Amino acid sequence: MNGVPYKGYVIRPTPLQLADSGDWTVELYISKDKGNEIKERKYSAGDTFKTQREATQHCINFGKQIIDGKPPNFTVADL
Repeated sequence: MNGVPYKGYVIRPTPLQLADSGDWTVELYISKDKGNEIKERKYSAGDTFKTQREATQHCINFGKQIIDGKPPNFTVADL
């Protein structure tokens, strides 16, 4: 997946499959185009999902929450 635009940012889900359980992790990148450069940061959460599709959707939702400033320990302020 190339990325999902949201409020001037791009959310790029990158869930990984765990070898031991087969579950999928929540990992994503959020980027912002500053004109002369693109800033990007990786985010992850401890949640796991049985399918890649579920994990991908959660990555997108989690990215939107981060951009909206909802999780207290995550920010995009420096992007």
